[in-house]
Amino acid sequence: MKTLIEVEEARQIVLQAATPLGIEWVSLPEAVGRVLAEPVIAPHDLPPFDNAAMDGYAIRAADAPLGLPLRIVGEARAGRGYRAVVQPGEAVAISTGAPVPAGADAVVPLEEVERDETGIRLRQPVASGANIRPRGQDIQAGEPLLPSGIRIQPKHLGMLAALGFASLKVYQRARVATLVTGSELVPYNAPLAPDTIRDTNSLLLRWWLRDYPCTFGGIVPDDLEILRALLESSLRDAEVVVLTGGVSVGEHDLVKPALQAVGATVRFWRVNIKPGKPILFAQRGQQAIFGLPGNPLAVVVGMRLFVLPYLRTLEGETVAPTLPTLPARLAVPVHKKGGRAEFQTARLRLDSEGVLWVTPTPAQGSALLKSLAAADAFLYLPAGTRSYMPGDVVQILPLECGSFVQKCFST
Repeated sequence: MKTLIEVEEARQIVLQAATPLGIEWVSLPEAVGRVLAEPVIAPHDLPPFDNAAMDGYAIRAADAPLGLPLRIVGEARAGRGYRAVVQPGEAVAISTGAPVPAGADAVVPLEEVERDETGIRLRQPVASGANIRPRGQDIQAGEPLLPSGIRIQPKHLGMLAALGFASLKVYQRARVATLVTGSELVPYNAPLAPDTIRDTNSLLLRWWLRDYPCTFGGIVPDDLEILRALLESSLRDAEVVVLTGGVSVGEHDLVKPALQAVGATVRFWRVNIKPGKPILFAQRGQQAIFGLPGNPLAVVVGMRLFVLPYLRTLEGETVAPTLPTLPARLAVPVHKKGGRAEFQTARLRLDSEGVLWVTPTPAQGSALLKSLAAADAFLYLPAGTRSYMPGDVVQILPLECGSFVQKCFST
């Protein structure tokens, strides 16, 4: 095992270690956000019958040029069609969405007819098929609609509901346990004692893991036996454990010996990035343990680059090992010194021409919470020394896919 690996190699190790979990059925409303375990094939045509595109009269187009009155013989409503066959010289009043009766092949809008006590007369000819939405116009029976491995989105619900999918077969979601280590920590809602700081990482983890069954094991003091016991307990109830703190090289960094004590194998430790160099990934059988540094910006980078992609892969989604960055133009000059690749907190701005600009926050540091609070994204600067000038195209890692980022990108 290398002592320091590149971020792309680390992501490759993480993704290759993830095997999709089991399969379960969930109701359609609960399927949003879940990953399909089998393709969706249309069970029938949509619409399932020819129907009127507007209110009017269903007629035989062959009758339209005659200029003769057409006798109204009935009505077709949405949900209750006209059962007889339309004969020459007949018309059926029809509502939008109602099935077109047999024998009719056109719908003439209300405003294009003259009506009196004898029936209706057309003001102009009507072509066959006019104002009719034909059966299967939208979807045809047997048509493949959604592939296995796609994540269900709200936009899919209408189509699935119209086709009668009351439930879907999806991949299970991993159970996740979290532990926050550090004798200096007190709960975020507790008063500070001497030499203590408030825990922020448990809230960050809870937010990032909000879509998964997640338990918080609490704040763990720097005690090997306590950490080992809590880690063992977490592994009994979860497929994935995420720890923060205790992964560096100090005397009180106890995550590595605790992993050894529970029989886990470290796959990598120390990645060539800043922040997040001490990030650790270990396995015990099919279970995964992520050790993230205690600094909050390193926690966010670790979650975005490693933990969430692993969880998504467990759900059956295909995740690329390449970094999930997006292009933007640099608004100010930046000089990057050699060494590790950097993820700098940054602000985004969309100009009037739709160009996305990125500006690093004034202060950079893995423990700077104000910089994190001010940021929309991380500016990604690859390893090595380079000077960047305003207007250069650079890469960014959005903090989240929130409304601002959605406005900037169509994906």
